[in-house]
Amino acid sequence: MKIIKPLALIILLVSIISCSQKNSLDEKEVTEVIVEEPVELSLYDRLGGEQGISSLVDDIITKHLNNPEISESFSYLSEDPEKMELVKRHLREFLGAGTGGNEQYTGVDVPTAHAGMQISNAQFLAAIDDILLVLNEHDVSDQTKKDMLYILYSFKGQVVGL
Repeated sequence: MKIIKPLALIILLVSIISCSQKNSLDEKEVTEVIVEEPVELSLYDRLGGEQGISSLVDDIITKHLNNPEISESFSYLSEDPEKMELVKRHLREFLGAGTGGNEQYTGVDVPTAHAGMQISNAQFLAAIDDILLVLNEHDVSDQTKKDMLYILYSFKGQVVGL
């Protein structure tokens, strides 16, 4: 009986050691796990998701209201808090849906939203400048700013001169 306990203990230790050696990864396997390709975040995620976009929208509207080049087009929002909130909600939905989020846009299409505003090229650029300033203030990456700029310019023909 005295020999069986130490012998069993030795067999148990040998089994544990051999199992741990079989389960350990060699250096090459560890390197392969570490070097896996990073998951690319959607534009929505890079903008901060729902909260980030909401904050961006608030700051963009504030910039537009204070930009002498385009403030006249947005001044009516200051006088009507309900309209202000509706425009912000639509813009949050639009940006969320258009950048990969789950939001559903409930507003009108871009040309209809800008019909009759007679937006000039200079005003379009002023609005884009405001957006880029806000993205800078929020420390958005250069690639994300480029992606946003591409999207913004894709709407130019649906906004300018209508």
